Amino acid sequence: MTNVRTGLPFPTQPWEVAKARFLEGLSQEEVRRFKNATLENLFYDASATQKKHAKGSRTWVIQERITSLVDGIQDYGKALDVFSNTYPLVLCPLWGSIRVVLHIAQEAGKFQEKIVDMFARIGDVLPRFQIYEKLFRTHERLLAALSMAYLDILGFCISAKDFFLRAKDALLPISIACMGIWKPFRQQFDNYISEFRKHQKRVEKEAGLAHMIEFKRSQEIEIANLALQVRNRKIQKRHQILSSIPSIDYQLKHNKIAALRYPGTNTWIQQHPSYRKWLDTNSACLVCYGIPGSGKSVLAASIVEDLRASGERGTALCYYYCDYTDIESLDSSRLLATLIVQLLVQLPLDKFSESFNSPFGQSNYAPSITVMLEYMSTLLGTFQKIVIILDGLDELTQESQKSILDVISHFTQNTTRPTKILVTSRPEEYLLRNGLNQYIHLNLTTSLIQEDISLLVEETLRSSFLAESLTLSRGLKEHVKDCLVKGANGMQVQPKMSFVIRF
Repeated sequence: MTNVRTGLPFPTQPWEVAKARFLEGLSQEEVRRFKNATLENLFYDASATQKKHAKGSRTWVIQERITSLVDGIQDYGKALDVFSNTYPLVLCPLWGSIRVVLHIAQEAGKFQEKIVDMFARIGDVLPRFQIYEKLFRTHERLLAALSMAYLDILGFCISAKDFFLRAKDALLPISIACMGIWKPFRQQFDNYISEFRKHQKRVEKEAGLAHMIEFKRSQEIEIANLALQVRNRKIQKRHQILSSIPSIDYQLKHNKIAALRYPGTNTWIQQHPSYRKWLDTNSACLVCYGIPGSGKSVLAASIVEDLRASGERGTALCYYYCDYTDIESLDSSRLLATLIVQLLVQLPLDKFSESFNSPFGQSNYAPSITVMLEYMSTLLGTFQKIVIILDGLDELTQESQKSILDVISHFTQNTTRPTKILVTSRPEEYLLRNGLNQYIHLNLTTSLIQEDISLLVEETLRSSFLAESLTLSRGLKEHVKDCLVKGANGMQVQPKMSFVIRF
């Protein structure tokens, strides 16, 4: 820690004033969102925003442009690592303001996307800043010039925040209110861009001076520029491929199901003999059978979260939830395509060279199951280990069930990489039960999940109107709980329930 310097190489008061100005008028929830902002939750919010409002491949283009903005801020933070108080004074206001603006804009329809485009225009400049920050991070005059440019971003966020808050205060729907005040805000943004370009020129000037001081490193800038061009081409290649694949929004489905997990439940799975055997076997399939409502989907999501938390290096984790309310999710081709998307997302960017091919987008027709299976096998070969979670296969049509049974057989027997597949299904599906009979089994019996049901009932009783309005003896509470647990009959109980009491 002896290399850490106590003072930043530029005035901090403008940052403190801008931070206070941004927090004006925010709700307590928005202030909390501001203070808790990090690189990780900032980018997720941005991705969710774009997926909601963008169409087709434009979603991926906007997401990448926002990535440039986020990467630029992250690298600026790294350049300031040698100074103390960097995060609360500089990075926290930047992460927090961008995160809050994207959140407030969620109700504004197309104007949310316009804000994202404005962020993208700013982000277009930052890759060159990143090069300067890496090469000349010891030049304090350059860091001071960069500070003014990044302070412009916070200034724009203040204006964007005020714009949306004014629209929210109007009596009209926010998207309509935005139309009436958009033109002056757009002019204000143009002014910010003009000021940002002035600061950009100052950065370029200071970088030029630093370059003269470190002339011997001039070749490194050229190399960095070439590397940046190669990286951008690979990013474009990856997004072209991803946008051509007809997949399901797997992350959204997972988040909704994972949110249903009650704290303390599904921990028993970690010690269950069948689950441990599945984990300890190189290539294996574990089949979890359970009646409707027994919590199969939440269990699958819990396993995904637990495996993701373990973060084993070189392991690809993919998952898919069949949902009878979403007809598209019940197609075996869409299932395989979604697994392929997840594998591509987890591939290192270096893999996406000009010669990297994909069977998608080659014609007006989707690739056959056989072609997708071959392509998926190729992708699996780039990972050390693969784990695939498939929930609710009983929801599929029989034709799709047959296709997925072939896929499971192929990947558990014919792959050169350890491949683990976990499947959940109702027990009465004869085709699945017969096709999966050879694999490891786990039945979600009442006795197995009784403790989870008991936890849910106990907490619901504690927080319900029944506990608030009646003074119950401990024995009576236990009796009510036992009756509810037995009445559940092996079905998971949601945290919120209502009771009808008759005297």
